[in-house]
Amino acid sequence: MAISEEKSTIKYLYYDYHNGHIAREEYGNDKCAANAFDFYIDGEWINDYTLSLHLSDAIRNCCGYTFSDYEEITEEEAMRRIAEIDRK
Repeated sequence: MAISEEKSTIKYLYYDYHNGHIAREEYGNDKCAANAFDFYIDGEWINDYTLSLHLSDAIRNCCGYTFSDYEEITEEEAMRRIAEIDRK
């Protein structure tokens, strides 16, 4: 399977973390909490250690972070919000 074909089969879960940080997590990943999420920052997907760790804590409702710190969103909603960010 070609790399481009392989990438197209990857499925993601999407989150809005702290109202505006759009994050994605590869469905079924087994990465550690600090590497589990990529964030859309400055027009590209970046793995941010601190944001990833904190979002992971929020999903687990621990370490001072709660379920109210993030919102699970659909891929379509994530792309809409990213388009809004890019327009700014």
